[in-house]
Amino acid sequence: MSKSRSIYFDQETQKVRWTTTSSEDFKYEYKYVGHATENEFNILIDFLWYLHQEKPMSYEEFCYTYNELRNFCDRVMGLVDES
Repeated sequence: MSKSRSIYFDQETQKVRWTTTSSEDFKYEYKYVGHATENEFNILIDFLWYLHQEKPMSYEEFCYTYNELRNFCDRVMGLVDES
């Protein structure tokens, strides 16, 4: 099973971090979004690119997309666990 790490997003710079580092150590003003495995994080980034491409996104848009993907992944894992 993959290890989960925290996701942070800075709306001003449009930067994303997937890390185990505490947010107090960050250079930018990142806001916590949630957690994800490496595969989930990669899917999130691909999905965000597909939806927004070069257009900036708000923290709320980022969180909404993350939550939708998180719910989907949790449902899939529930199906796998039932097997």
